Amino acid sequence: MILWQCPYYNFSNGLIDTMLPKQRLLKQCKCSPQQICAPPKPDSTLFTMARIVRLEGPLALYAGLPPTLLTAIPSTAVYFTSYEMLLKRLKTAFPEQNHGLLAMASGSMARAAAATIFSPFELIRVQMQAVANAHPFATYMRRVWQGGARQLFAGLGATLARDIPFSAFYWYGIETSKEYLMDRVPIADAQTKKVSVALISGVLAGVLATISTHPFDVVKTRSQLVVYTKDMAPAPSFTQLLQQVWEAEGARGMTAGLVPRVVKVAPACAIMISSYEATKQAFNVD
Repeated sequence: MILWQCPYYNFSNGLIDTMLPKQRLLKQCKCSPQQICAPPKPDSTLFTMARIVRLEGPLALYAGLPPTLLTAIPSTAVYFTSYEMLLKRLKTAFPEQNHGLLAMASGSMARAAAATIFSPFELIRVQMQAVANAHPFATYMRRVWQGGARQLFAGLGATLARDIPFSAFYWYGIETSKEYLMDRVPIADAQTKKVSVALISGVLAGVLATISTHPFDVVKTRSQLVVYTKDMAPAPSFTQLLQQVWEAEGARGMTAGLVPRVVKVAPACAIMISSYEATKQAFNVD
């Protein structure tokens, strides 16, 4: 039974991708490798969260948060700044073009740049969270570096294959939803209206983008875990992993963790874009 057939691995593709201490939890279950890979009953999101809290306490839900913030904060700053700059340039260059299409192009390019720049740190974060008693961040940096510079970008192809389409769908959904909702949301105050519209648009765009790109997220996570389990050996290509998952597990493998991922991503997208819009309003930035 392979690693990604474990229910805890499947769940980590979704709600607690950055927080679930999988290996420590599995060790405390005192199961054999075969038993570990057999899904518990029931295997719902709430059941898994309750199990984590019962075995390790409420703080276990936030395990792995520091390395996540270490990459997420600067990556998001680069991503949003690049998007705004590119979108303004494209609107100036192509004033008659559909804003949704311009947003797709801007979001794709901005995400590609941010994902490439922070790929080494994302790889180390995934590996640290996949292993019990993980070593300090610097130790993992040295271990990956010993495998050559190429190892620093293992899984980047799968990451881009997921993130570029996700960003394209997301920003298209954001811009088109904003244009549709601005004249239909009955809120008098202009600033409150913009933030509210951004919140609703974030939910809609997040659901659309998540469902459209989830198979790529499954392959991306597996490609990064393979790098560790093979002791820094070159990982299979994105297309090879995609084929392996489809042949071994079919549609079920491609949609593993979809529901909890939607539960995580949709509100996260809404909070992120509405917070961004509120910050722009606070600083009088259009």
